[in-house]
Amino acid sequence: MVKHTMRVISGLQPKQADEMIDEYHLNMLQSNTGIILFEGELEDLRRATKHVVDVTLPPGPTVTEIKSAVDKYDVQLKQSDVGPQLHGTYEEINNAVNYIVDLMKERLDI
Repeated sequence: MVKHTMRVISGLQPKQADEMIDEYHLNMLQSNTGIILFEGELEDLRRATKHVVDVTLPPGPTVTEIKSAVDKYDVQLKQSDVGPQLHGTYEEINNAVNYIVDLMKERLDI
């Protein structure tokens, strides 16, 4: 069968990555450019996008940018010992993180 890949979101908690690997029969690999990926059957990856996770946000986004992403996507903002986290399905968090990155690029004129 053909294997497909999906990018591992930066900030994903290692325990949750392990849970996803076990539950959806995924492998983890690194691309030749250093990107960490989940690898598996297409249907398993589709199911994995609905898995609820917490992702720690890196330094950089403003409160306004984070609030905008929380308002736009079905995610919640949580505080943890390691900093602010987005809580929601993998797919929604991925969309929210991409949105935050786009807002930051726009702000920084990159």
